[in-house]
Amino acid sequence: MKIIKKIALLLCLLSPLSQAETTLFGLTLGKSTRQEAEQTYTLQNERARPGLPNRSYYNVSGNQFKEPQLEVATLYFDDTQTLEGILFTFPPSVQKYKELKDQLSRQYPLLKMEPFVSDPLRIIDKVEFRNDTTHVSLTYDYHGIFLGFTNL
Repeated sequence: MKIIKKIALLLCLLSPLSQAETTLFGLTLGKSTRQEAEQTYTLQNERARPGLPNRSYYNVSGNQFKEPQLEVATLYFDDTQTLEGILFTFPPSVQKYKELKDQLSRQYPLLKMEPFVSDPLRIIDKVEFRNDTTHVSLTYDYHGIFLGFTNL
């Protein structure tokens, strides 16, 4: 009986961690609205997402996040204007890519890694992570580093 209680307690303690919401720079995936984002950041370049009516995305200049090297963040909103994803764009830097990859490895379970590709016009390296609420992709190519968070 003690073993069952310990297992139940352990599951109760771990459950909130696996169901944790993803909050990035004060915005929570699946919860924050466009209006909340506008109160915190200056949104630029409203665009509808091709093929997806009533869905839009906005760019936010990187300096608004006070994150070194961040060029731009693109906020994606669903048809209810709820934040469904964020794509952070950094300039190409092997060092920054390794730092981000190491940090994500400690925070999210690994989903898959794509091997190094030598084609100069293609992805050099890509890794994906996923927990119960968020899919994370980190891509490095000659154009930059792309770090995406998508609400599941």
